[in-house]
Amino acid sequence: MTRLENKEFFKEVANLLTKNGGKSSIYLTQKRLSYTVDAEIEGVAPLSDLSKEVKPVLHEHNPDFKTYSILIRVTDGNKEKSARVKLSTVVEPENLDAFWNEYTNVLKAGFVGLKKKSKSKKKTKKASKK
Repeated sequence: MTRLENKEFFKEVANLLTKNGGKSSIYLTQKRLSYTVDAEIEGVAPLSDLSKEVKPVLHEHNPDFKTYSILIRVTDGNKEKSARVKLSTVVEPENLDAFWNEYTNVLKAGFVGLKKKSKSKKKTKKASKK
Protein backbone atom coordinates (compact mmCIF):
# COMPACT_ATOMS: atom_id res chain seq x y z
CA MET A 1 0.00 0.00 0.00
CA THR A 2 1.56 3.26 -1.06
CA ARG A 3 0.58 6.66 0.21
CA LEU A 4 -0.86 8.99 -2.38
CA GLU A 5 -0.89 12.75 -2.61
CA ASN A 6 -4.22 14.26 -1.54
CA LYS A 7 -5.50 15.10 -5.05
CA GLU A 8 -4.55 11.70 -6.41
CA PHE A 9 -6.18 10.10 -3.35
CA PHE A 10 -9.49 11.86 -4.12
CA LYS A 11 -9.42 10.57 -7.72
CA GLU A 12 -8.71 7.00 -6.61
CA VAL A 13 -11.42 7.07 -3.92
CA ALA A 14 -13.95 8.38 -6.45
CA ASN A 15 -12.95 5.58 -8.86
CA LEU A 16 -13.26 2.97 -6.10
CA LEU A 17 -16.70 4.21 -5.09
CA THR A 18 -17.88 4.32 -8.70
CA LYS A 19 -16.59 0.81 -9.36
CA ASN A 20 -18.21 -0.48 -6.16
CA GLY A 21 -21.56 1.12 -6.92
CA GLY A 22 -22.93 0.50 -3.43
CA LYS A 23 -22.70 -3.27 -3.81
CA SER A 24 -20.25 -3.97 -0.97
CA SER A 25 -18.71 -2.33 2.06
CA ILE A 26 -16.09 0.38 1.95
CA TYR A 27 -13.96 0.82 5.06
CA LEU A 28 -12.78 4.30 6.05
CA THR A 29 -10.20 4.81 8.78
CA GLN A 30 -8.40 7.84 10.06
CA LYS A 31 -5.85 8.18 12.81
CA ARG A 32 -3.20 10.48 14.12
CA LEU A 33 0.14 9.90 12.47
CA SER A 34 2.68 9.96 15.25
CA TYR A 35 6.35 9.25 15.22
CA THR A 36 9.23 10.35 17.36
CA VAL A 37 11.12 13.46 16.42
CA ASP A 38 14.27 12.07 18.06
CA ALA A 39 14.40 9.14 15.63
CA GLU A 40 14.25 11.52 12.67
CA ILE A 41 16.93 13.78 14.13
CA GLU A 42 19.28 10.80 14.61
CA GLY A 43 18.92 9.94 10.93
CA VAL A 44 16.48 7.06 11.26
CA ALA A 45 13.52 7.51 8.95
CA PRO A 46 10.59 5.98 10.87
CA LEU A 47 8.18 6.42 7.95
CA SER A 48 10.29 6.27 4.86
CA ASP A 49 7.41 6.24 2.36
CA LEU A 50 6.15 9.70 3.35
CA SER A 51 6.79 12.63 1.09
CA LYS A 52 9.56 15.03 2.03
CA GLU A 53 7.07 17.79 2.95
CA VAL A 54 5.67 15.83 5.91
CA LYS A 55 7.54 16.96 9.01
CA PRO A 56 6.56 17.05 12.67
CA VAL A 57 5.42 20.52 13.66
CA LEU A 58 6.59 21.83 17.01
CA HIS A 59 4.78 24.77 18.54
CA GLU A 60 7.05 27.83 18.75
CA HIS A 61 5.98 28.98 22.21
CA ASN A 62 5.61 25.59 23.86
CA PRO A 63 7.97 22.86 22.59
CA ASP A 64 5.91 20.18 24.37
CA PHE A 65 2.84 21.05 22.25
CA LYS A 66 2.97 19.20 18.95
CA THR A 67 0.57 18.99 16.04
CA TYR A 68 0.34 15.76 14.13
CA SER A 69 -0.58 14.80 10.63
CA ILE A 70 -3.56 12.54 10.00
CA LEU A 71 -3.39 9.25 8.14
CA ILE A 72 -6.52 8.51 6.06
CA ARG A 73 -7.12 5.01 4.69
CA VAL A 74 -9.83 3.62 2.43
CA THR A 75 -10.18 -0.04 1.50
CA ASP A 76 -12.83 -2.10 -0.23
CA GLY A 77 -12.47 -5.02 2.19
CA ASN A 78 -12.23 -7.62 -0.54
CA LYS A 79 -11.62 -11.06 1.01
CA GLU A 80 -9.07 -11.95 -1.65
CA LYS A 81 -5.89 -10.16 -0.65
CA SER A 82 -4.64 -10.00 -4.22
CA ALA A 83 -7.78 -8.16 -5.38
CA ARG A 84 -8.08 -5.86 -2.34
CA VAL A 85 -7.78 -2.14 -3.01
CA LYS A 86 -6.06 -0.09 -0.31
CA LEU A 87 -5.64 3.67 -0.54
CA SER A 88 -4.01 5.99 1.96
CA THR A 89 -2.84 9.57 2.27
CA VAL A 90 -1.35 11.86 4.88
CA VAL A 91 -2.96 15.22 5.63
CA GLU A 92 -1.04 18.06 7.23
CA PRO A 93 -2.79 19.99 10.03
CA GLU A 94 -2.81 23.27 8.09
CA ASN A 95 -4.52 21.59 5.09
CA LEU A 96 -7.13 19.78 7.14
CA ASP A 97 -10.16 22.02 6.53
CA ALA A 98 -9.76 22.02 2.76
CA PHE A 99 -9.13 18.26 2.80
CA TRP A 100 -12.30 17.49 4.81
CA ASN A 101 -14.44 19.61 2.48
CA GLU A 102 -13.18 17.80 -0.61
CA TYR A 103 -13.21 14.38 1.11
CA THR A 104 -16.84 14.68 2.22
CA ASN A 105 -17.89 15.82 -1.26
CA VAL A 106 -16.23 12.78 -2.84
CA LEU A 107 -17.83 10.43 -0.30
CA LYS A 108 -21.30 11.95 -0.62
CA ALA A 109 -21.16 11.62 -4.40
CA GLY A 110 -19.97 8.02 -4.22
CA PHE A 111 -22.21 6.56 -1.53
CA VAL A 112 -25.22 5.79 -3.67
CA GLY A 113 -26.54 3.05 -1.39
CA LEU A 114 -27.19 5.34 1.56
CA LYS A 115 -30.72 6.48 2.28
CA LYS A 116 -31.76 9.68 3.92
CA LYS A 117 -33.21 9.30 7.36
CA SER A 118 -36.98 9.21 7.19
CA LYS A 119 -38.70 11.51 9.61
CA SER A 120 -41.76 10.04 11.21
CA LYS A 121 -44.61 12.36 11.86
CA LYS A 122 -45.64 12.26 15.47
CA LYS A 123 -49.34 12.07 16.02
CA THR A 124 -50.53 14.66 18.41
CA LYS A 125 -53.00 13.38 20.91
CA LYS A 126 -55.92 15.56 21.62
CA ALA A 127 -56.49 16.30 25.21
CA SER A 128 -59.58 14.52 26.41
CA LYS A 129 -62.31 16.71 27.73
CA LYS A 130 -63.75 15.90 31.13
